[in-house]
Amino acid sequence: MVGVVPLEEGLARAEDAGLDLVEVSPNASPPVCKILDYGKFRYRDQRKAREAKKRQRTFEVKEVKIRPNIDGHDYAVKMRSITKFLDYGNKVKVTLRFRGRELAHQELGAQVLERIRGELSERVRIEQTPSMDGRQMVMVVAPVQGLGHVTQGVETPAAPRPRSSRGAAPEAVDADRMPASVDPEPAAAEPEAPPPPPGDEAPLPAAPET
Repeated sequence: MVGVVPLEEGLARAEDAGLDLVEVSPNASPPVCKILDYGKFRYRDQRKAREAKKRQRTFEVKEVKIRPNIDGHDYAVKMRSITKFLDYGNKVKVTLRFRGRELAHQELGAQVLERIRGELSERVRIEQTPSMDGRQMVMVVAPVQGLGHVTQGVETPAAPRPRSSRGAAPEAVDADRMPASVDPEPAAAEPEAPPPPPGDEAPLPAAPET
């Protein structure tokens, strides 16, 4: 840290070092500047912004509408939808709408929402308890941290076995089932040359006739 210096001196110091004079805290009194490579400074700043953006998690609020007198089959379908939205980390707004005289029996709607809340109690947190909003009762649930974003595995079917054709190569045969190979008979050894006649010297070749 150099301290408070005039602007001209700071520019001269940066020029002598072959770097740039960068203002890092313009709102300070006096402003704070650093002598550094501006290109590297921009690169590090952009990389930090990209990493922070990757760590951000965006949530969507999905809405599921039900009725107070919902039957068992429709209830199971709605529960599968709610579970799917929660698995992908989204919040779910469960809207129960009353029609006509159903508004006089709000306890039936509260029982349906309480049933959903009980079945999802281990995997959700209640962000908005069941409350009336006009002619509908609303409840908002969110996935518990660490249980969302589940990737569902898809079973890959086995590849079909190729059909045999005339030009195809024969299949490999198990080595344990193959007959033992028969070693060929050894070739007859060539007769050895007769030993030289006894004597101290080898016989001389015959002289040619004149």
